[in-house]
Amino acid sequence: MEFNKYTKKKHEVLIVDDIPSNLNFLSEVLHEEGIGVLLATSGMDALEIARYKLPDLILLDIAMPVMDGYEVCAQLKDDPATRDIPVMYLTARTEPEDILKGFETGAVDYILKPFNATELIARVNTHLDLRDKTETLKSVNEVLEEEVKQRTAEITKVNQSLTEANFKLEKAYEDLTNLDKAKDEFIRHINHELRTPLQGIHGFTLILEEIVQSPEEKEYIQSINSLVKRLVKLSQISLLFTEIKAKNYKIALKPVSLKHVVNQTLEIFRNDHEKITVEHGNPEEDMIVKADQRLMSTCLELVIDNALKYSSEKGRIKICTFRDKGIAGIDVSDNGPGFSEKAMEGLYELFSADNLRYRTHGFGIGLATAKIILDTLSAKLDISNLPGKGALVRMTFEV
Repeated sequence: MEFNKYTKKKHEVLIVDDIPSNLNFLSEVLHEEGIGVLLATSGMDALEIARYKLPDLILLDIAMPVMDGYEVCAQLKDDPATRDIPVMYLTARTEPEDILKGFETGAVDYILKPFNATELIARVNTHLDLRDKTETLKSVNEVLEEEVKQRTAEITKVNQSLTEANFKLEKAYEDLTNLDKAKDEFIRHINHELRTPLQGIHGFTLILEEIVQSPEEKEYIQSINSLVKRLVKLSQISLLFTEIKAKNYKIALKPVSLKHVVNQTLEIFRNDHEKITVEHGNPEEDMIVKADQRLMSTCLELVIDNALKYSSEKGRIKICTFRDKGIAGIDVSDNGPGFSEKAMEGLYELFSADNLRYRTHGFGIGLATAKIILDTLSAKLDISNLPGKGALVRMTFEV
């Protein structure tokens, strides 16, 4: 913003006096200073010229016939067009009451007769300078007010847009929440609908296994039964996962024995016991951590299941409990091919499976779900490849 454009290049001063010699003297002094001059010999002329020309300053004689300077000044100040023009009285009166009356009628200064040219120019320049600054400030304020008005309008428009956007976001959030609720309800319903027929199939396979005699047929039935168990387990885990994500699962933090959790979980894998070995860091000490036993057992089950799922028939799984510097945990390691770089990138993504390690059918939710559960317990899940061959999955809890 440039303020210089609001300053006039040349000033104009209106001189009002009924004595020609005074007009001539004052005109010459101002002309020598490069100041433009307007002349009036009566109060009526002065009012007319002031309204038409709007001078920068008025030098007004007090003692004039018909309409004296006081009345002229009063009318100038009553007129919105001229009220801001500064007025200096020309007077020979030095009495305090006369000077006071001059200021009360609206004058800004006075010059005593007989005139002193140096004093006259000094006072005139002072008030012209003040006039310039006042006009500049007024113009700048007008520009600033306009800018403020525009900015306010812009801000109001932006606020309206934000309000509308916020309303849309709230509506979208409400819709998303309703969809989540509907999804959770759907998953619970599907789980219930799946478990009933799966349990029936499981029961029939057990009966068939007793009836059939052919080893090949028994193997087929066992495979079916194994897949049914996996589907039932998937149903249970998906329901637990949904409850955790929806924050409907009530976590029960209690002292939990690592040895007890390991032994309890291994009961699920008793058919694979030949592949699994267990070591406790300190056999004589029962390591206790604060956790939710159900969630902790589920995590360990998922990790062991993942290791078995990707191991060969001759694969070996090792489970170790440990304690170290305020933490305790469970390591599950295997002698399989380990995780590829690609698998490491999507390890905690649901339904992710490394095709290079894929040996039997799986759902790709094991380690991802275990990670989510451990995060809920403020525990850690770390996965790494072992030197040479195999992988290590470590679950860590604060003691």
